[in-house]
Amino acid sequence: MTMHQAADFVVPRKLIRLPMYDWPQFAQHTRSLEAAIAESVFTELGLVDGTYEDATDHTDLTDLWMSPDLLVAQTCGYPLVTQLVDQVVPLGIPHYDAPGCEAERYVSHIIVRCDDELVGLQDLCGKVAVVNGPDSQSGYNAFRHAIAPLAGGQPYFAGVLQSGSHLKSLKAVAASRADVCCVDAICWEYTMRTLPELAQQLRPIARTQSVPGLPLVTSKHRSEKEISALGAVLAEVFSCSKTEESRRNLGICGFTHCSFTDYAPILQMKHEAEMLGYPAVN
Repeated sequence: MTMHQAADFVVPRKLIRLPMYDWPQFAQHTRSLEAAIAESVFTELGLVDGTYEDATDHTDLTDLWMSPDLLVAQTCGYPLVTQLVDQVVPLGIPHYDAPGCEAERYVSHIIVRCDDELVGLQDLCGKVAVVNGPDSQSGYNAFRHAIAPLAGGQPYFAGVLQSGSHLKSLKAVAASRADVCCVDAICWEYTMRTLPELAQQLRPIARTQSVPGLPLVTSKHRSEKEISALGAVLAEVFSCSKTEESRRNLGICGFTHCSFTDYAPILQMKHEAEMLGYPAVN
């Protein structure tokens, strides 16, 4: 699609944000990738300069994802299928090169302290878990799915804390405020790369089931032409030489188009845990 073919796309505001792995250590690369997306979208959709709104100050991610002004944002697969079905359209999935990632799929790591004598999931019974939040695929849904077969429909942990982020969960385990957490492969890789002192205190004891990675989405208010064009733009941005440095630093190595159907395994994990009488991490 050329700029002239797409010149009829006119929307008053645009929100673009990649918030899910927006660590301070990689902020400049995240901003650069967001800017590249904006520039390519303006060219392809024939948008007027100045319509791009920097969305980094949108601290409430649910509001961002549900905004009718949303152009492109990354979300988590669990809220995608539980909260956003009527609000967004999935566009594609970045590939990451972290251990535990394969093409568009990834696993999560169940993490304990190095000095703890915990070997497997069966050793976690009666320990204190920490989750980032109940709306997280890695920190909650995948964790619940891994524990459910062992719990027998009963509480498995002595207590469950809520941290607010994967990094805070890792720090809680390292500080002995909790004994175990579950974080996705990309966050664990970022921790090992940028916070080696923290990572050296921790170790994975298990991996969760592999699922599709964190999707890029747009507002459901977009037209079919816009949605198609956005998918094409993202495929180009996530493979072009202009973004190579940013992608390399962020660990991004590819891109796959996706739809809601691809995320059925995430809902299946939720349902399987519920069928085993374990509807919540407890």
